[in-house]
Amino acid sequence: MFGRGGFRQAYGQGQRRSYSAQGENTYARITVDLEDSYRGGTRQVTLKHSVLGADGRPQLRERTLNIKIPKGITEGQQIRLAGQGEPGIGEGKPGDLYLEIAFNSHPLFHTEGKTVYLDLPLAPWEITLGAKVQVPTPDGPIKVTIPANSTNGKKLRLKGRGIPAKQPGDMYIVMQTVTPPATTDNEREAYRQFGDAFNFNPRQSMGG
Repeated sequence: MFGRGGFRQAYGQGQRRSYSAQGENTYARITVDLEDSYRGGTRQVTLKHSVLGADGRPQLRERTLNIKIPKGITEGQQIRLAGQGEPGIGEGKPGDLYLEIAFNSHPLFHTEGKTVYLDLPLAPWEITLGAKVQVPTPDGPIKVTIPANSTNGKKLRLKGRGIPAKQPGDMYIVMQTVTPPATTDNEREAYRQFGDAFNFNPRQSMGG
């Protein structure tokens, strides 16, 4: 004979369900080259993540993933890897892994969103008389015409030469005058003749 309490206990155990929960999403930051944004590519990334050990305690493990870098990605965007986050509990699905993109420091270029900037050194005669010069871009060198009578710091826009997203960004060349040193008698004489040829006082607006 079953007592009333014993019957309720046995019935409750039969209806009990195991606990399940989806795993947590995880986040990491990876660095790629600016050129990867122009061409796309694959990067191998080693990440640390926690797993439950045999004793039931979390342990840190390393895993290596091959990450596809889509063409046109910009700094700060995220790549979502479904099911690569923390494992779920019970029958719960694993969470997702989100990778935030950062660009490696570049010796020539810097970016703001989809816009790319390049400081371009120019000789005084190039920036004054105009010139056709070869200019590096993240997608390879191109020929650019420098307009005559340009000034130091002037920006030259190269439409659509920025990061190639659905709506491509632009690239800006920032002109920087580089004055050659005068180390020989001939070079110093050339500067004297240059100065004599112009009635020019760069400090006139200062009353100098």
